[in-house]
Amino acid sequence: TGVELSGALAELIRLVLRKDYRDLDLSEVHVLLLEAADSVLAAFAAPLREAARRSLEKKGVEVMLGARVEEVTASSIRLAGANEIAAGTVVWTAGVRASDIGGALGVELGRQARIEVDPTLQVRGHPRVFVIGDLAGPVDGGTPLPMLIPVAMQQGRHVATTIADLVQNGGAKAFRFKDPGIMATIGRNSAVAQLGRMQLSGFLGWLMWLAVHLVNVISFRSRILVLVNWAW
Repeated sequence: TGVELSGALAELIRLVLRKDYRDLDLSEVHVLLLEAADSVLAAFAAPLREAARRSLEKKGVEVMLGARVEEVTASSIRLAGANEIAAGTVVWTAGVRASDIGGALGVELGRQARIEVDPTLQVRGHPRVFVIGDLAGPVDGGTPLPMLIPVAMQQGRHVATTIADLVQNGGAKAFRFKDPGIMATIGRNSAVAQLGRMQLSGFLGWLMWLAVHLVNVISFRSRILVLVNWAW
């Protein structure tokens, strides 16, 4: 979110405000992306992470890695190590946390307040209850599944099939996530895409991002309307 937002803000300033508000002194506007880790987009392969960083800097975004925020005040950001940065506007894009409803159920919670479930997505000790989406905390090879739409969609289909099997006196099967890949846009004409072994960045990554999102629009008419709007 931080990468995509900072890239979009930089382009808003550089391409839109410069034309629509010509009296503004845009030299006073500065977009700074603070990342506590040693790279942006940690879920991507190293070459794509580096490509994303270069694309941001090309758009005028200053990227600070290893910058852990300790405090935000009305006029500044204080980093670990007592470094302080003057800031008029701060947009916080921290990680995702599950809904608080998990804590109200009286069941075991894991990281990010996610409900601990069996490989079948059944709640431990409550086999008639299934949990899917961001609230479910299954692990795949020891790693929690990401809180993303493809995971929730696959889990929904899996649980629907499992319930039908149980009604027919069948058994619950373990859920296996099939990773379709991940993508992130970095403003206009630039994106990174990691689809299996295929890795794309820059303009090609952006075209792939457009194609995948267009394919997932439901009706043909909607696809045409989206395509026309994008082209315009």
